[in-house]
Amino acid sequence: MKAVWFIPAVVVIGIIVLSQSLFVINEWNQAVVTQFGRPIGDPITQAGLHFKLPFVQDVHRYEKRLLRWDGDRHDTITKDRKTIHIDVSARWRVSDALRFKEEVTTIHRGSQILDGIITSAVMNEIAQYNLYEVVRSTNRIREAEITFQLEGMEEEEIAAMDQEVFFGHETPELLTDEEGHYLAGRPLVAERILERAQASLADEGVGIELEDILLKTFNYTSEVEQQVFLQMNEELKKIATRFRSQGQQRAEQRRGEMQRELETISSEAQRDAEGIRGAGDATATDIYARAYLQDPSFYSFLRTLEAQRKAVGENHTLIIGSDSPFYQLLRDHRLLDGQ
Repeated sequence: MKAVWFIPAVVVIGIIVLSQSLFVINEWNQAVVTQFGRPIGDPITQAGLHFKLPFVQDVHRYEKRLLRWDGDRHDTITKDRKTIHIDVSARWRVSDALRFKEEVTTIHRGSQILDGIITSAVMNEIAQYNLYEVVRSTNRIREAEITFQLEGMEEEEIAAMDQEVFFGHETPELLTDEEGHYLAGRPLVAERILERAQASLADEGVGIELEDILLKTFNYTSEVEQQVFLQMNEELKKIATRFRSQGQQRAEQRRGEMQRELETISSEAQRDAEGIRGAGDATATDIYARAYLQDPSFYSFLRTLEAQRKAVGENHTLIIGSDSPFYQLLRDHRLLDGQ
């Protein structure tokens, strides 16, 4: 009877001991084995089935994959004394599981350590730059402004203008080195923050590797925001004035071109009309001359009638005296016989 109960008990105890002795590490995990709270051996980074002493040893698993850190939004001050709200995100991983277990212990505690290190790096680094050097990434905005301002200007005007006065109130230029690399700008600031934070983590020696840092958003404070709105308003006014000036200039130019075209068309039309009129007068003169040569008396008679018709007009009565040359012409029997 005892043997019947002994065998199942041994099997159950064996299963329990075996389950406490075996553990599995996935591809995305690493582990540290501790005995009575103290680490034993090197971290386990190889995926598969592993052994440990049952009951006296514990397994602490940590991610090998990148973890995301999102800090709280906080205020910081730029070199030109502008206060801004900044939101930063980062990616990190547990690079040394043994050091992480000894110094940090948990992922939550690791995030808290990153809070202080990254926030300090952000504030210290941004304080080295002006606001526009933190917000902007390139000089494309300035180049576009210069192109817009020079559009439509003559080469003589560009050469004669005062560059400092002309561009003095426009977007400042990000400095570059001799090779054209930017010495300021948002990407460079993020890179410097990352280097500063990585150096601090190396000094701490907590087994954390910081992969990258992203400056997600910038929000102006109410004072800075008001100044930005005023500046935007002034810039838009200048742009509108520029557009109106260019529009008026182009309108005047187009009106001048239209006036020249109209004068050219009128001149050509008048010239053609004069030519046609001259040709018609010449043809009429030729016809009159030939008609006169055929019968001078009859031609004189017709011309007299035409002159009287034009002189009297329509709906009028003409009274002719007997001594009138016109009456004599009508009484001329030779002309009447010629009709």
